[in-house]
Amino acid sequence: MTTDQYLELFLKWNTSGESPEAKAWLESNGLSTMPMKHGLLVTGSRRQIETVFSVSLEKVQPPFELPVPDALKPYVESIALPRPRTYH
Repeated sequence: MTTDQYLELFLKWNTSGESPEAKAWLESNGLSTMPMKHGLLVTGSRRQIETVFSVSLEKVQPPFELPVPDALKPYVESIALPRPRTYH
């Protein structure tokens, strides 16, 4: 996985539901967001994601759960790097 690779994460809201604060926090950290039924699709480069979530994805095999930053804990149940899609 190269550091400039573009990745998609799935963010799942907790029981409090959608949060404009969480969306704004992610975007202020350079990530893109798109609403989904129960959360957000969060996108960015591997380097951005590693910086924002304080993780190394160098040897990670998806699916992988990322740590939820303290700023997002009131709103977010989980953030995951899903298994890549396959096309036939």
